[in-house]
Amino acid sequence: LASPWPCRPRTLHRGGACPSYHGRRRDVKHEGFFRFILVFIRRRAMKGSSLSCLLVLFLGLSCASSVYAANGLDLSNDQCTAMTAAQWKCLRKTDAHSFAIIQAFRGGAQINQATARCVADAWAANFTSVDIYVWMCPNCVGNVPASNAMANLVKYLHTHNVTFGKVWMDIELCDNDPTCWKSLQENIAFMQEAVTTLQKSNIKVGIYSTPWEWTRVFGTGYTGFNHLPLWYAVPASQPSFADFTPFGGWTKPAVKQYSWTGDDCGVDGYDADYMP
Repeated sequence: LASPWPCRPRTLHRGGACPSYHGRRRDVKHEGFFRFILVFIRRRAMKGSSLSCLLVLFLGLSCASSVYAANGLDLSNDQCTAMTAAQWKCLRKTDAHSFAIIQAFRGGAQINQATARCVADAWAANFTSVDIYVWMCPNCVGNVPASNAMANLVKYLHTHNVTFGKVWMDIELCDNDPTCWKSLQENIAFMQEAVTTLQKSNIKVGIYSTPWEWTRVFGTGYTGFNHLPLWYAVPASQPSFADFTPFGGWTKPAVKQYSWTGDDCGVDGYDADYMP
């Protein structure tokens, strides 16, 4: 089966580059306009506009969630490396973004050496929460053993005094290289080793995935990480958990990635995220 989640810029596996992901945007070309209108209405609702509350309700969302929900974004290695402090400040104001998740480790490319600067710029721009995420695989150069790869990341974070909330482990395939991952049991053992290494350093860990990716990497019955917070993705959707389908033992997510087509402040193709 062809994956509905194309190989993304974050998954620079085995030291090579992923193909362009612009093809996925054909199905969501109107998403950016809809998101702009939705965010505008939500902003008005947050300021107490009764008309905006009615519009939010008409769109199938609750006015209460508009007040208390957080709007965030996540950025790949390449995106954050190319960004300036001014762009971070712009993104903080645009769409009322309040939290950020930044890629710190990418397969064969390993540690994103711009992580410290990116995280510092996000905090300086007054983001209220800044996390980092990791994509790694058992056949990626320099990723095995997973304990060594994560120990190197921890060392980098400590050496550069990086302040963050948690590390999200990105569980995704890479379409153009089916050998990125191994057998289900080998994949499980690999990720368990990575997670345990981070936790031994008192780092909070979460999981990013989708039902499709999860079952192909770990199988349908594996629930060994369901005690960790879940960040799931449904592109071209709404900022709510209404479409969540349980998988991996999770019955409730913590964060949702609902758009792959953010385009503000000179930053193209960033992901938009929702947190209640």
